[in-house]
Amino acid sequence: MGICVVCKNSISNFQPFWSGLKKCCYCGHIMADIDTKKLETKKLYNNKYFFGEEYCDYLRDRKVFDEQFKSRLSDIEKFQPEGKLIEIGCAYGFFLAAAKESYHVLGFDIAEEPTRYARDILGMDARCQDFLDAQIEIQSTDIIAMWDVIEHLPRPDLVVDKVAKVLKSGGFLFITTGDIGSLIPKIKKEKWRLIHPPTHLHYFNRSTMTHMLEKAGLHIVDVRYVGTRRSIRQVAFSLLALGRDKPSRVYDIIADSTLGDLSFVLNTFDIMLIVAQKLK
Repeated sequence: MGICVVCKNSISNFQPFWSGLKKCCYCGHIMADIDTKKLETKKLYNNKYFFGEEYCDYLRDRKVFDEQFKSRLSDIEKFQPEGKLIEIGCAYGFFLAAAKESYHVLGFDIAEEPTRYARDILGMDARCQDFLDAQIEIQSTDIIAMWDVIEHLPRPDLVVDKVAKVLKSGGFLFITTGDIGSLIPKIKKEKWRLIHPPTHLHYFNRSTMTHMLEKAGLHIVDVRYVGTRRSIRQVAFSLLALGRDKPSRVYDIIADSTLGDLSFVLNTFDIMLIVAQKLK
């Protein structure tokens, strides 16, 4: 990738930022300081990613995700109450299952086992395919959602360009992602919890996200900070097990208890919900 995904200037004009990151000298976009061409992205999102690397137990936290996605669905319904909906990065299909009551749904993800679960267990139209490779009719879709996905994409600009082509006039794109320009990352810097290449490759702020979307012909209609629901188990995993050779005994106790199933919503004001509309 020889260009900045936001302003399209040469990647040679990036300068070192925090440890492991680099910043575009022109637009300020920040990305992981790695060669994305060499990434084997499908291998990154294997079963370990969902069970022991990024997440402690994705399937066991189904109820937590269901509650989270009800909130996201409510955000969508305020703008577009019906129509065709595509989710990019659908994983195990939990959001698709929630959305199918109101929308005709279709999902894409490059992770094989999760999309198989979404199809075979939940009965969703979930395809193990890169959205960029999918054959989708131009101006055929009312809503496209990317929940905590855009930071994972090697070329988010190309995905956004295709989104703009696939959306109908008046259609909406919904994105959640971290805001590296918010207060917590400014304080924590490279220790900010959302900085972990090679899964998180791009780090947007309000300005760079707006620039990329508007360049593709999508008009920003709403940007705000939203809370994230997490189980006690997942929080304990992040604090007491993630990145350690051996999880603490406290984590083992929580993980195997009903206490771990409890969940809560916390808004740390560093996760953005962006709503963009195709006007033409």
